[in-house]
Amino acid sequence: MSDLPKADLQPPSKPPSQRPVFRRVREMRTTIVWIMLFLLLYVVGRFLPEGFNWRLDFSRGVLPSWWVPWARPLISLLNLPLVFSLTVTAIAMRCYQRSKSFLPVLLAVLSLPTLWVFFLGEVAGLPLAGLLCLPWAVPFVLLKPQLAAFALLSRWKWFLAACLWLLLSLAFWGPWPLDLLIVQSSEWKAMHPQDISLFPWGVLIAAPLMWFSRGDEDLLMAAGSFATPHLFPYHFIVLMPSLARMSRPWMLGTWLLCWTPLLANWLGPGGWHFGNLIGLSFWLGIKLAKRQVPGRAAPSPAAAASPDNAALST
Repeated sequence: MSDLPKADLQPPSKPPSQRPVFRRVREMRTTIVWIMLFLLLYVVGRFLPEGFNWRLDFSRGVLPSWWVPWARPLISLLNLPLVFSLTVTAIAMRCYQRSKSFLPVLLAVLSLPTLWVFFLGEVAGLPLAGLLCLPWAVPFVLLKPQLAAFALLSRWKWFLAACLWLLLSLAFWGPWPLDLLIVQSSEWKAMHPQDISLFPWGVLIAAPLMWFSRGDEDLLMAAGSFATPHLFPYHFIVLMPSLARMSRPWMLGTWLLCWTPLLANWLGPGGWHFGNLIGLSFWLGIKLAKRQVPGRAAPSPAAAASPDNAALST
């Protein structure tokens, strides 16, 4: 060993791009780009017209009784440009986590669920921002829990944080979940034909899908669309970034399918239920992409969780 050149005894040096200092520079540059995008979108949001829901309800602090009780204090801290900027930035960031292609971002923003949310001045996109900051942002995720709540089942830490928050909310606001029962009344169904929930029979579809979705937040949300007691087509906004995980043909097909609830304008109220096919298309598209050659589809962020964040299935 003493006869070997000293250079041969040295471990190979890392390429410059893999050294910590260069990695930190890249991360800092990426952070600056996201901040600039957020600020630019905030400026754009100031010129957008106020949607119906924001103008008549949210801006006045008037929320229906069936909303979660922490919605009013949270929304009172926001304005519409901030909601718009948070929503679009969160869509872009979650797409970027799954694929570096720009096409999924474009399709997600220009989808019917997203445009519907903007048209109404809704806050249904805020759970997307919450999903980026778990477990601390559980209240934002559960602000509109119709689909986003199912993502919390993908990691133990998220699930336990949600349970803790729900216990605290019950201690502070009392038995507020009882107010949610209104969405199962006949009066609700008559007033909201666009509610495409399949509950309770949809649980028969959701249960096996959720079993095969363990540990994957996107698959769990897609499967949960069959079990949630209340579902409008625009609630699928939280799944739009998942387009980035699909093959391109399936991605385009799912995006087109997102527009099918508009067929209710010609087919009557039953046409809204074409929206139930959206959840199935997301689930199949992601599942099929995961079975393809590695690298063809980005894995779920939950799949790369650390041991203390392991999926509920482990």
